Amino acid sequence: MFLLIGVVLLAGYSVSTPVKDTRIVGGEDIDITAVPYQVSLTFRGRHSCGGAIVANDLVVTAAHCLIGSLPRDLQIRAGSSSSRTGGELYQVGDYVYHSNFTYSQMDCDLGLVWLTNPIEFSERAKPIDLYEQGEEVDDGEETIITGWGALREGGGAPKTLQVVAVPKVSDAVCSSAYLPLYKITKSMLCAGIPDGGKDACQGDSGGPLVHNAKLAGVVSWGLGCARPKYPGVYAKVSALRTWLDDQANYLRLKHIFRT
Repeated sequence: MFLLIGVVLLAGYSVSTPVKDTRIVGGEDIDITAVPYQVSLTFRGRHSCGGAIVANDLVVTAAHCLIGSLPRDLQIRAGSSSSRTGGELYQVGDYVYHSNFTYSQMDCDLGLVWLTNPIEFSERAKPIDLYEQGEEVDDGEETIITGWGALREGGGAPKTLQVVAVPKVSDAVCSSAYLPLYKITKSMLCAGIPDGGKDACQGDSGGPLVHNAKLAGVVSWGLGCARPKYPGVYAKVSALRTWLDDQANYLRLKHIFRT
């Protein structure tokens, strides 16, 4: 899912609430061999979110894709251009998400999934490098988003993986769009075009935002989808890289004696 933020007026006050939507807008088909790090996170057999392979036993996704789910209900489909068929399914054995994440703030929207059996790497399934702690994407630089969100509002999900390119938006511009309802924090990154028309949405959450062949962001939230002046908001990998490394070590040590 992608958390689309709506506004509800209650007793004279503005209250932001998550509202579901389902689309990646303005994209085109792409084969999994071009983005072999992309995976589908399934909940009880149905596509729920995207994710990115970062090691043969680890997948990065969004925190809000994991909260409330049992590992036994989750699988990763890797190596397929479809979220429904093909590739290989891998059982989720465990996961963690950032302790600072809350739905009210959407800060630190990052999770890490540990797989019971390692992914077999091929031209269709392989890891992506991550941005280093403190590394920045320059404003205006083109980033790439991929996912299986539907092609238009109210439409169904595509049969094939979609890709869309959007420029990185400055923190100042992004903050001016979302304040006072939502604060753009140091753990967030924004990308989009001023006129709208290209964006990620529910069904794309947890999926990768890539710059220079490295994972720079994870699809998180936005106001509507592809609306003018409202860029998409992503968990910023370079602000959370140390946390990711620590949690990778934690998950592996936790399960080192598994049978």
